[in-house]
Amino acid sequence: MPIKDPDMWRVIINVLQTWMPQIYASGLAFIIGLLRALLNGGKFIHSMLEAMLCGCLTLAAFPLLDYFGLNTYLAVAIGAAISFLGVDWFREHLATYLSKWIERDRP
Repeated sequence: MPIKDPDMWRVIINVLQTWMPQIYASGLAFIIGLLRALLNGGKFIHSMLEAMLCGCLTLAAFPLLDYFGLNTYLAVAIGAAISFLGVDWFREHLATYLSKWIERDRP
């Protein structure tokens, strides 16, 4: 039986240890986003979708942190900040910054 094979359990534990920062950061972002959206009086389905977006944005921070050589546990703080401020706030400020950056580099 494969369940009784100790090598399989070792592989499962190694996979969980590898993915633990992503699970922890996106889960925390999801919970904070859900609580914030529900606290603001949003409908449950809207709150769930916003919380999922917060978790996905947090997962998207991992490759960036890895690219710049930063500790991946910073994604927990980034995800908490995105969740606390909200996806709409994050989108508006990012769009403003990117439009200024694009207009600055035009000839």
